[in-house]
Amino acid sequence: MMVLSPRMPYALKEWPRMKRAAEAVGFKVVGVRDPRVPPSEWAEATEAAGEPDLLHTPAIEQDQAAALGALNHSPASLVIRCGKAHPWPVLGVMPDGPWLAVLRAREAQLKSTTCC
Repeated sequence: MMVLSPRMPYALKEWPRMKRAAEAVGFKVVGVRDPRVPPSEWAEATEAAGEPDLLHTPAIEQDQAAALGALNHSPASLVIRCGKAHPWPVLGVMPDGPWLAVLRAREAQLKSTTCC
């Protein structure tokens, strides 16, 4: 899950690339909107970024995002396995190689999570 905000300049522009890279290696990727960004600001930003598909991205609950540490920086990516989020969000935009390496590392650390 990636918490997106237009208040960080590259978050919306880099989202499609980072999403494609993660999906290409088997991750299920979901984008959510920073709850502190009002819908009007979000709509303007998605249009300016040329990402109209993001217009209806739902906002994550503010309490949930805060508990997950996802409001300190955007984008903030959370690796979740069997309903349990890794305690360290992945902050910022990065090239594909490091991005995939950190996702895999977080996933490996969650492997001990028992799934129902």
